[in-house]
Amino acid sequence: MSSDVFPGPFGPMPEAGAAAILWMPPQPDAPGPVRFVDGFEPFAEFARGQGTDPAVLAVDLGATWDVIAGHPEVLESETLATAAARFVGNVIADVHPAATWRMTSEPEIGTNTLSIPVTGLVQGMVQQPDQRDAFLQMLASWEQDDIDDEEMRALSAQDSAPAAVIVPARAYVRPALPILTFHDDRGEVVRYGHRWPDGIAPEESYSQESHPERFAPLSLVVDALVEHLSREYVVEVRREVGEDGAERIVLAPARGAQITITPAVPSVCVEAGALFHAIVPSCICDACDETAETAADELERIVLSIAAGGFREKYPVGRRAWLYTEVRSPDGERRESSSGPLPELPAEERERATALLRGLDDGWWPAWPLRETPA
Repeated sequence: MSSDVFPGPFGPMPEAGAAAILWMPPQPDAPGPVRFVDGFEPFAEFARGQGTDPAVLAVDLGATWDVIAGHPEVLESETLATAAARFVGNVIADVHPAATWRMTSEPEIGTNTLSIPVTGLVQGMVQQPDQRDAFLQMLASWEQDDIDDEEMRALSAQDSAPAAVIVPARAYVRPALPILTFHDDRGEVVRYGHRWPDGIAPEESYSQESHPERFAPLSLVVDALVEHLSREYVVEVRREVGEDGAERIVLAPARGAQITITPAVPSVCVEAGALFHAIVPSCICDACDETAETAADELERIVLSIAAGGFREKYPVGRRAWLYTEVRSPDGERRESSSGPLPELPAEERERATALLRGLDDGWWPAWPLRETPA
């Protein structure tokens, strides 16, 4: 297909899932990414009928928005609405050359950092025309978002490893957690951790948080971790009360990243190093279906990895000065990284963190030293 509106080449709309899972390795016979899709011509003809050159709209998303917002009849015809959505997606691909098409529940145009459902976007142009400037402003940062994402991906892919991983001879042992039983509104036992055998949670479960007290046994895990670390490593343990009145446990090693644990129900807060902050479990909604056991897995992995030397922090990274963190299990089998902007912090705290991390070896905090004679 050739066109005097978009530069092409053109391809069909990708099938559902064909481009949505970006981490899968490419298959030899798999279709390549589609930047411009066909099927937009009915809207191009509609624009011509309104005295507007579609080639002008193709390079101006704001003008395209104005035309669609000014003609709500676009939504009255399924054929025209579909063509308009494809036209709008192609406009976005033209102004943002890295964007390609994918199909999820509806057609989307985007990159790793942003994917825009075009059917919903066209409906929004008609129903919420006042959102035009906010949408265009959001897109203005897209290119920088992609650059930051590439930088973070490259950082995560680096062949960087801690200088040394130190684990005690006596392994940590999780305490026996009590078996708690919970019932739903009908009196039936709730089988947390096995509620969605097909892996698909109902939509309403994302807004429900039933029985958060099921995470109360995490306090036993916290006590066991503190006992293990203080017995095996050279670390000072302090129990303090924070400014918010919450009790917290500070683990200050002779060398390495300090850990502060604030136990609470339903979630335990873990702070470490200069800027690391984690909440375990991070979500207690029914859809996530977490249990005390799965949350304990995460809590133990974070704390034991940091003590063993598998903890990395880099800040500031890139033009936006984001924070990059990595937690690697002592056996090297689990490696999880995250990146993003810092929360609002006083300038002196940011400067302190920058100076502290500058002295690390490629961001890796050293392992805590072991006691010569375990306590």
